[in-house]
Amino acid sequence: MQEDSVFKREYVFMDADVSTKEECLAFIAERAVELGISSSVQGTVDGFMLRENEGSTGFNDGFAIPHTRCDDVLKPSVIVVRTKNGIDWPSMDGKPIVVIFALLVPKQVEGTVHLTLISSLARKLVSAEFQKTLLSSHDPDEIFDIINQAFQN
Repeated sequence: MQEDSVFKREYVFMDADVSTKEECLAFIAERAVELGISSSVQGTVDGFMLRENEGSTGFNDGFAIPHTRCDDVLKPSVIVVRTKNGIDWPSMDGKPIVVIFALLVPKQVEGTVHLTLISSLARKLVSAEFQKTLLSSHDPDEIFDIINQAFQN
């Protein structure tokens, strides 16, 4: 795996004990600072919420793809969180959100990095097998592998 990869094994978090969208975004921002992806927890949360206020990033079947492009983000990254019990997050089908793909992109990065990442994930999310693995696996290595493959294709 390349050092500059947007997605690494240590960016996968299992059984996060969060119960709301806001708690989940704060959890992601805290991990982003710990991992050197972001310089500010609050700035990162604010970036996510700015985007959420435009429209929810909750999709169908328990998945959400929140994203931010803000000054506090230091390098393009994807953090994946699987919640312990599913959380209340406005979604297209009203189901609780279980798996969150958080896309973090520095404001100064030109182009469409975040759109390319969202597109890769969205294409895979139509796969029942992909969804089933993400929702049922308790193995962070398996979760990492299946998502990493999605970014390679």
